[in-house]
Parts: sequence; structure tokens; C-alpha cells
Amino acid sequence: MDTVTVRVTGMTCGGCENAVKRALGRLDGVAVVTASHVEQKVGVTFDPARVTLDQIAQKITAAGFTVAG
Repeated sequence: MDTVTVRVTGMTCGGCENAVKRALGRLDGVAVVTASHVEQKVGVTFDPARVTLDQIAQKITAAGFTVAG
């Protein structure tokens, strides 16, 4: 398992955090998701053999948020 922290903009409340957690939790290979709208960060523990960072970023974007490079 790998763990990555990505900067995500657009989260403004706990509901936003939950939306990101739900979206990423649906990806096969994602084990743990943490999100903080205050810090604008999302932590993801995932199996790189089953899911890529690009797929994680796409799910965050599809949920309506922006992954900051």
C-alpha cells in the first residue's frame, strides 16, 4: 500500500470532505481516505497495482473539486 497527500481546492465544509471520501472510497484499490477542508488536503492509502494517482485525481475532479499541482 502507498499513501499520498494531495492538495485539493474547492472544499469548504465537512460535506465536501464527505463527498471526496465517498467518491474515492468507490475506487477499487483505495483503502483509506482522509480529507480536511481547512487544510485543503486529501490523504489516500491505496494499492498502486489496482488504482493509479491519475484515477484518484480524476475521481476528485469528477466530484467537483480541483487537484492542485
